[in-house]
Amino acid sequence: MTSLKKYLVLLQLSWQNQFVYRTSLFMWRLRQFLSSIMSLTIWTVLFASQTNIFNYDQQQMISYVFLISFLQSVVLTTALNGLANDIYSGRISTLLIKPMNIFAYLAAQDAADKLKNVFFVIFEVLLLAWIFKPVITLPSPTMLFFFLLSVMLGVVLYFLIIMLFGTIGFWSPETWGPRFLFFMVLEFAAGKLFPLDILPRAIQNILYLTPFPYFSYAQTQIFLEKYSTAQAINTLGVISFWVVFLGIGLNFIWRKGIKNYSAAGI
Repeated sequence: MTSLKKYLVLLQLSWQNQFVYRTSLFMWRLRQFLSSIMSLTIWTVLFASQTNIFNYDQQQMISYVFLISFLQSVVLTTALNGLANDIYSGRISTLLIKPMNIFAYLAAQDAADKLKNVFFVIFEVLLLAWIFKPVITLPSPTMLFFFLLSVMLGVVLYFLIIMLFGTIGFWSPETWGPRFLFFMVLEFAAGKLFPLDILPRAIQNILYLTPFPYFSYAQTQIFLEKYSTAQAINTLGVISFWVVFLGIGLNFIWRKGIKNYSAAGI
């Protein structure tokens, strides 16, 4: 079996595993759907008496909420939340001894989870569109290309971040605290709750020194063409920098962790 075919089979198996616990899957997607409805309802009510809020008209803000909902399912989802525990408990040893690249295996598992969420978010967006009847204008072909490229880079960036959190398991079982703090900050700093450009400039400048805005917020600004072509290119450059920087960091930390790995519990 060729390497590519091997990982395609892993992707297929991971896809099938996503539907084993159907109740949990249904409740997760219901939570995401209700969250989108709540956001859309709030902004629709606010625009009932105003035509412009924080330099967004109603069409732009509704488009923003739809985009964030989509990006949350494409970028900000992962099947690797239990990676640190798998490492610390020793369960990952079964993967380390197999003739496969551990990063490729985990990437296939993560990709299956994202595909599952995209599958459901398509139907959710169609239902939301039927309820709220938004008018979403597609960007120019150039900006659409930049948007799609930034989404792909955002997926890689988020994967690297989650992998880095997973490496905590090489040294400590206490992984929930850092991850909880990360997800709390992510809710705010990735633009999930509201567009970041409504914040004071000083706070925006601080956030732009972190990778958080490049998970989803920057992508929405490219799609809505609130960024110029030069700003979009600069955004792609910044995301690429974070991908390279965190990729090098992950490789270093992973090698160091494997060197000291004792497979506790096996």
